[in-house]
Order: sequence, then structure tokens, then C-alpha cells
Amino acid sequence: MKHLVDSFVERTMRNNRDKVEKYGALGLLLLVAIPLPGTGVWTGSIVAALMDIRFKLTCPVIFIGNAIAAIIVMVVSYGVAGVVG
Repeated sequence: MKHLVDSFVERTMRNNRDKVEKYGALGLLLLVAIPLPGTGVWTGSIVAALMDIRFKLTCPVIFIGNAIAAIIVMVVSYGVAGVVG
């Protein structure tokens, strides 16, 4: 299992670390708020934990990012349902 976890952590950090380091809390917010595979709450939490970002900062940022992602998915889903229905 160690190899699997290490490869997941390495891939997550390689793809997302630069964005979070460059933009800080805003980068973490954008990482969580974009509803695409490989982004979201789990990935944002892992990146924040591995980069030792304080919990008091990450908790509200990840919550707000999740709310934004939910709104985006809702708008897209409702738009598609409105066109089909």
C-alpha cells in the first residue's frame, strides 16, 4: 500500500503545489472550487496538510470552495435539465 499512497501523494503535489504556493489561500480555494477530476475537497485537504497550511485557514477556504463547486455543478445541471426538459 505504501507505493500506492506515495505515488498518489507525489502526483497530487506535482500537479497542484505550484498553484497553491503561488496564490496561497486563493490558490487553495480555486483548487477546491473547480469541479473537475483531481480537484476538490479531498485533494485540497491533502495539499494543505502536506504543505503544513494552518487548519484555521484551510477549513473556511475549503468550505467556501466546496460551496462554489456545488453551485457550479447545480447551475450546469439545471441548465442541461432546462434545455432537455
